[in-house]
Amino acid sequence: MEKRSYSFANEAWKQELTQAYSFRFTETPDFKQKSDHIAIGANSDHREGFDNITLLTKEVYSAGAKATLHCQFEDLGCPEIIIAKQPELCSDGAVRYGECFEVVLWKNGVNVWRHFYDKENGCSWHKRLGLRMPVEEHKMHELTMTITEGHIIFTIDGVRALLRVEDLFERFYFGVSACEGIVRLYDFCIEDATELPDPSQNE
Repeated sequence: MEKRSYSFANEAWKQELTQAYSFRFTETPDFKQKSDHIAIGANSDHREGFDNITLLTKEVYSAGAKATLHCQFEDLGCPEIIIAKQPELCSDGAVRYGECFEVVLWKNGVNVWRHFYDKENGCSWHKRLGLRMPVEEHKMHELTMTITEGHIIFTIDGVRALLRVEDLFERFYFGVSACEGIVRLYDFCIEDATELPDPSQNE
């Protein structure tokens, strides 16, 4: 099994991952580098009032891959693991992506969103799953996202859920996103299995 680990305790991630943005936004804020993590927060220059930033892998993955994120948040802050189709380099020099799936952690649980994009109609999105559970602010959480043939499996602090998805991408880039408020990202790891896990069994 191939494994890639990314620490956000130093700026090595700037060479290892691609900073990117949704086509929903023209704004291109940067993460704030802290001693052992990177963070986002309020931003009066952003139309939503807070930063919205993604880091994408340079490698392409397919079914059998698993991503793990260690993170914290405050209030309505949302750490996410995403899979995205091919990103694009835009005329302003920013990398953006449209089609993606998001596994979003927030204080009331986990949501799974499917985002759509085409140049004529722009961006749209659909909520595929909402898992309601209290998630504590100011606490370190472990969020995972595993892609199998036709399924997204995720865990939050050991609580596991499986979602059947008919329109999963055959090939994709893994990513981490931060939006909606104060979010702290500590590290990100991807394991690429040669054998696909059985979604009916525990990870």
